[in-house]
Amino acid sequence: MNNALLWITSLVVLGLLYGCTPTRITLPETGTFNKTDIAPGAITKNIPDYSREIQSVKGRGRAVISEPGNSDRITLSFDASRSLSLITIKNRLGIEGGAMLVDQDSILIYNKIDKEAQKVSVYDNRLTSLNELASVNLIDLLNYRIDSTDVQTVYEDDDSYLLETKGKTRIFLSKKSNTIWRVIHPPQTNLPYSEIQYDSYSTLDGYVLPRKITIFSADARSRVALAIRSLDLNPEKLNLSLSIPESILIQRL
Repeated sequence: MNNALLWITSLVVLGLLYGCTPTRITLPETGTFNKTDIAPGAITKNIPDYSREIQSVKGRGRAVISEPGNSDRITLSFDASRSLSLITIKNRLGIEGGAMLVDQDSILIYNKIDKEAQKVSVYDNRLTSLNELASVNLIDLLNYRIDSTDVQTVYEDDDSYLLETKGKTRIFLSKKSNTIWRVIHPPQTNLPYSEIQYDSYSTLDGYVLPRKITIFSADARSRVALAIRSLDLNPEKLNLSLSIPESILIQRL
């Protein structure tokens, strides 16, 4: 009798565990995806990974900032290595308003117009409208990478795969081009952004990279849409220093 009870209990537990992974996911704007038995590695091996080839970038772009009650257009110049990024900002009139020096943990913000400088954590996502964009290393943002061992479940529809990680991040990629077009992070990641959208891929020096990137704030109420106008891969010279006058005290928040 005890063995029979143990057997039945085991079947119930297995059924509950299996039921924790849905066989179908329906999401707004993306439609319905069905669970598939395709191994994650069979998909991720085809996704471009330039982590060894691209070590630095330099470029320019235009960004549209949209947030509740406000919308603005700016021009950005950027230099980035794997550890540092310098973003210089000009307003729609072409006036340089400031710059941001970003490392893995902090953002140093220099406001040239108001003559202020502040150093904040990358997770202080509401201090500036560009913090979502600055909080991600620009090279990693251009070439989003996926570890196949981190993928828990694979779904698909006619055109795309949906990879769901163990941490419940959802990554959408095109079956035709093997390029990522959407990444959704769950709230529990505590990242300063919730979603990244990729568009307008093109080939530069043999590398397939997006020309338009939209990144959403953690609460999804604000977004920055960056259109890359020029991009230089592994340039000979980078400017990764931010010159702030000695008379300006750097506030640490």
